[in-house]
Amino acid sequence: MGYYPFNPGIIQESSSKSSIHTLLLGKESRVFIMIRQTKQNVIEPLPQWQTIYCSLMLLLVVFFVMLIAYSTIDKDKFMQIKELTHIVQNISQPVPDMNHAMQSLKQLAVNLEMNNDFAIIKTNDGFKAVFPNPVLFGSGDASLNETVYSVLDGIIRIAKHNNLSIQVEGHTDNLPIETAKFPSNWELSTMRAVNILRYLQNNGGIPASRLVAVGFAEYQPTASNNTPEGRRNNRRIVILFRPEI
Repeated sequence: MGYYPFNPGIIQESSSKSSIHTLLLGKESRVFIMIRQTKQNVIEPLPQWQTIYCSLMLLLVVFFVMLIAYSTIDKDKFMQIKELTHIVQNISQPVPDMNHAMQSLKQLAVNLEMNNDFAIIKTNDGFKAVFPNPVLFGSGDASLNETVYSVLDGIIRIAKHNNLSIQVEGHTDNLPIETAKFPSNWELSTMRAVNILRYLQNNGGIPASRLVAVGFAEYQPTASNNTPEGRRNNRRIVILFRPEI
């Protein structure tokens, strides 16, 4: 630090910061300029680890915000996506041609020379095959006749090729049965339907979700039970074919 008489010609620029003070001295009215050199304020940089730490914390905050945002489920949107997925699945599955499937079963009966052994009838949502009792089972028995294995194997092929669901119904006449194995016609009709269903599942690999077995006993007759011919018509197995739902 120094003091110089005021003389504009001797003031020199300085690259460092400075402060200028003017002094008035008494009667001589001399003016002195004091130039004080000051030190520059040096800002020290942050340590590198602090910068990395702050960046990491910021990334973690953003990450957790995104997790919370994606974990919030909009119920309406979820149901819309679910319905859309169901529609796409239905579109991707070909619609069964029930007329073609019914004709295939008729042709099977002709090939096996069994076209006179059972009837094939069109229904509102598909078709059905009606088998009189002697064709599939013996009197008072629920064991399948081996002679019908070929027609059941053909039914398996038709159902799998056309994606059909199958419902097997057992029907009897009104003559009572009371044995240790079948206490009533309920058990007889149901067991007959179940045995056909098991054959279709075990030998054809048809999913259980596409198979139904029902026993109606004597309570859905198609003819009068007062005559032998009527009772013979009522003893039957009905296999219904529908598009898979």
